[in-house]
Amino acid sequence: MKNKGKTLLRTALYLILAYLPVYILGFAYSDKQGSLTNRLAGASMMLYPAIAVIITRLVTKEGFRDSFLGFGKRNSGKYYAAAFIYPIVLPLVSGLILHLFIVKNGSISDSAFASDGISAVTTLLISITTGFAAALHGFGEELGWRGYLTPKLEELMPTSAAVILTGIIWALWHGPLLAYGYDFGRDYDFFPYGGFIAMIVMCIFWSAVLTWLTKRTNSVYPAALCHMLCDTILTNIFMSFAVKADGTPFEYKTNEFWMMILSVFPTIIISGTICMILLCRKKKSAENAAKAAA
Repeated sequence: MKNKGKTLLRTALYLILAYLPVYILGFAYSDKQGSLTNRLAGASMMLYPAIAVIITRLVTKEGFRDSFLGFGKRNSGKYYAAAFIYPIVLPLVSGLILHLFIVKNGSISDSAFASDGISAVTTLLISITTGFAAALHGFGEELGWRGYLTPKLEELMPTSAAVILTGIIWALWHGPLLAYGYDFGRDYDFFPYGGFIAMIVMCIFWSAVLTWLTKRTNSVYPAALCHMLCDTILTNIFMSFAVKADGTPFEYKTNEFWMMILSVFPTIIISGTICMILLCRKKKSAENAAKAAA
């Protein structure tokens, strides 16, 4: 009970430190359209989870053991590869779903991505380069969410519940931006609550993917890499599937909000479910091994 009490206090302190500056800056500098008017505030947002971890570990004197700061266990290379490949596959599959089921008129060959091979490769390379350049921001979030919060919650509940709760907390951390249309726009019924619900669903399943990468390598770096590449590649590549070569959007069978949900979420949900199953299976195997050893 005493250890659980310490864990709760550390978790609470971490969450206060991670949330407070983001909510203050997010509302103070909001442009009321889902972005920020202050570039420094925007650039620093993703760093606060890492800053919160550092302050929490120093204040509580728990130290920096088990911080997932190493580059990984042996044979971690395949997980780094997965962290790199997944963000590339995601928008390609999403673009295919978009044109198979949601675009009314026109084909995938008419899209900005498919109509010009050189431009498509250039967009992909720029997105990858941007993702690597912004890797520090991915590290800022992943050191906090996967490197600290999820392990702390696992001390209080099963892994699956910890992953889900981390996803919910991570999604709501974006609250000041979601309230004004971040990621999902404003042109849909039930705004902005639909955006909050969509973000929670997305973050729960992505939380499983990123936790799986972290646990398999014992490092936050693969998750940080995957996180930033998803942010940059998904946005740029998927949107190039959503418009024609001349830049005009295709006609969809639904509004833009549902177009994004129905195109992108299936792959996120399937990949997250697979990773959750693998996480739970690994946890059960470890527990059985511990019982056998006892």
